[in-house]
Amino acid sequence: MKDKPTYCDPERLHQVFQKVLYNAVKYTPDGGTITIGARELPGFTDVTITDTGIGIAPENIIRIFDKFSSMTEVALHSSGKVKYKGGGPGLGLAISRGIIEAHGGNIWAESPGYDEAKMPGSTFHIMVPMRDAPPEDQLALLFTLQAQFEAQE
Repeated sequence: MKDKPTYCDPERLHQVFQKVLYNAVKYTPDGGTITIGARELPGFTDVTITDTGIGIAPENIIRIFDKFSSMTEVALHSSGKVKYKGGGPGLGLAISRGIIEAHGGNIWAESPGYDEAKMPGSTFHIMVPMRDAPPEDQLALLFTLQAQFEAQE
């Protein structure tokens, strides 16, 4: 894959990748594997984060991106970010979806199902639009304001 720059908010994209990676670590037991990959598609880069963890039940595959959609038990709630199966409020993936969609991309998950014995795993796709110029939508204003702010520093 060739190096191609894109116009984006790097801090927000970092937040998305960090959240998805934390989830992969959180739902993959010791000895499991997490793989990060990417492929170039027309106008996008598809970044994949695949784990060998407990997977996601089919009925939850879309719900995990809804606000307050934590699929873990309340008793497992932890303020630690990577406690195995530690629960949170269920905001991270909803925020990640909002960030990616604001950039003109998409995020989704695939999993053969949930099974704590067989560990079917999950794959998250993060589609990042590749642009060689600022977008002509709401993001254009963001980039213009950011450039003006940086110029003042």
